[in-house]
Amino acid sequence: MKKLNKLCINSEKLMKNEELVIIRGGYVNCCQCYTRDPIPQLVGYMAAWNQADCTYQCDYMDWDGTWGFCT
Repeated sequence: MKKLNKLCINSEKLMKNEELVIIRGGYVNCCQCYTRDPIPQLVGYMAAWNQADCTYQCDYMDWDGTWGFCT
């Protein structure tokens, strides 16, 4: 922990840039989940940090996930 006069900064509690962008609502990419039927249908959107997390989150619900620009 650094001390700047009376201000103490705990480096363990600093937020990453990705977390700040999500909180601010600045999504550029998003995670879309689709059914695994012969004809995939959009089920909804999932909160995810990146493509790997998107795939994991959708797979957990037994869906396929795509990571890309949200429309």
